[in-house]
Amino acid sequence: MERLKFKFKIKPGFIAFVLIAVVFKQGFFAFNYAIAVVLHEFAHYYVADKLFYHCKEIQVGLFGAVLYGDFQDVTPADRIKIALAGPCANVVLAVLCLALWWMFPESYYYSENFFTANISMACINMLPCYPLDGGRTLTGILENKFGGKSVEITKKITVVLSLCLFFVFVYSLIAKSPLFSLGLFAICLFAGVFSKGKECYVKTTFSQNRSRFLKKGMEKKTLVFNGSNTLRDVAKRMQGNFLYCLEVVDDNMEVVSRYSVAELEQFVITKPLDTKLSELKKVLA
Repeated sequence: MERLKFKFKIKPGFIAFVLIAVVFKQGFFAFNYAIAVVLHEFAHYYVADKLFYHCKEIQVGLFGAVLYGDFQDVTPADRIKIALAGPCANVVLAVLCLALWWMFPESYYYSENFFTANISMACINMLPCYPLDGGRTLTGILENKFGGKSVEITKKITVVLSLCLFFVFVYSLIAKSPLFSLGLFAICLFAGVFSKGKECYVKTTFSQNRSRFLKKGMEKKTLVFNGSNTLRDVAKRMQGNFLYCLEVVDDNMEVVSRYSVAELEQFVITKPLDTKLSELKKVLA
């Protein structure tokens, strides 16, 4: 099995932000912000890896920890866990700063910017807007009830909130107290709804994780379907961190075909999902 490749990409907007900060003598804050962003992103990656997903690419952009992608292979529960990992990491880092100040008050001068960066990232990313972490969390919550429509619902909420923020920006102009950063943030949120990002997380296969499964131990489940069902029906039931095998039965509940974990996985990966189970090669043990 080909080894999955991992990419780490810093987008031009973030580089421009750092350069502008240096020009305006805010390089130290930019440095702390960059560290907070990277730790945020790798918190996402760490949780995804523990849940047996692979992050193909981490992108660091102007507004920090935003992972673009359709996330179609992620279960609702896993989607929430991965999304919350980044903000939770920032909160933990902020709490560590508070503990450091309590033990060593003189450290406040050196860690104040790092604390501010982490608190800001945690709060901004938990807004229920797509594609922020709060939006992905909301999508995971709605997914159990609304299915594939959950992303569209989250995007509509994002459009409404971004327009509200932009109206606040316009009002600030009228009140002669311009909030340019708020206006820029509103525009970026609105644009994010229509951006077409790459799929970031994909479920890794049994073959790729064989040694990890054997070391950690995994629970195996048997799915039972009639031959008139399709691979799509089976794939919908393959959720969570379990190993799945398949038994195809007739109308009398007699087993006519039985497939191992590896065989079922190959069927789901290589064959069209509308393939009927009765059309699969029968392997009755």
